[in-house]
Amino acid sequence: MPMKRARSLLAAALTSGCLMIAAPVMADAKTDAVIGKLGLGCKNRVLDQFDVPNSDITVGLGATLQQDIDSGAMTAEDLKKQGASFNWEVSGKNASGYCNVDGAGNIIEFKQF
Repeated sequence: MPMKRARSLLAAALTSGCLMIAAPVMADAKTDAVIGKLGLGCKNRVLDQFDVPNSDITVGLGATLQQDIDSGAMTAEDLKKQGASFNWEVSGKNASGYCNVDGAGNIIEFKQF
């Protein structure tokens, strides 16, 4: 199907309310690299506190921040300026919490539940 025809069909479906989609914008490699760098600060803090292998620690972006990145509202440059919030968990220890870092990966806040 020609691209022009596909666009017009999609526009018609969206306008009529027949089709509602919200495709997330995938984080680019630069954003992924910044997230990895910032998350490492949080993971290292968890490693300092618990005597477990690195593989037992899970660190992931906070849900709201993940949504902002997926929608394209937050970029790598924004993360470098504002920092990030991560949730962390240690398997086998019943330990979890969150960690806020600045744009350089320095811990601003660390909480355990």
